Amino acid sequence: MFGLEIILGCAGLGWLAYNLYRVLTEPRNAVEVGAQVVTRCPRPFAFQTYMKVREYYLQLSDGHRRYVMNGTHLTRDTVIEIWETAGFQYVKHRYRVVELIPNQRMRLLSEHSEVRVLGLFRGHSRSEVEFRFDDHAPEATTLGLTIRIVFANHLRHLLARLFFTEAIWAAHARQEMNALARIMETRQLAHTASVTSPI
Repeated sequence: MFGLEIILGCAGLGWLAYNLYRVLTEPRNAVEVGAQVVTRCPRPFAFQTYMKVREYYLQLSDGHRRYVMNGTHLTRDTVIEIWETAGFQYVKHRYRVVELIPNQRMRLLSEHSEVRVLGLFRGHSRSEVEFRFDDHAPEATTLGLTIRIVFANHLRHLLARLFFTEAIWAAHARQEMNALARIMETRQLAHTASVTSPI
């Protein structure tokens, strides 16, 4: 029994040391995750489908709770209120579109995202998101997503790493991008069928 306690203690200290090292070597006090997936549709179609994300955002992840956008179209400076969960975290974002380059990328920024962990602990972070659209083949697009969560100080950054924030949001990003690729492919098939069907 005593040997098990030593092993668990060493594992805990190792986990703490590893995460402390990551916090001290990260220049921005941030956790960054990403996902990349190929969708079988041309880049302009993929981008235009993404511009209609308000129609299907809640379908991209079981953790998506709310998507409210001011205005009717995504443009630079559009504000989007998003509520989502991942793991045991509940987050409310107020994103602003800070960059929108048609058929290439869109960057979002939430200066003050509200975070609740286990429904008990509250905090704030800065959330930066980038969606990318790159040619993969003539009729395929590589969709890329980067999520960067920036913390106010080293302590909050360390706590986030100790409580698996990186793994939680990496899994969320993969789920969201896989669902996005499927939706784009479904819409591409429907579009192709409507264009080629006889009148």
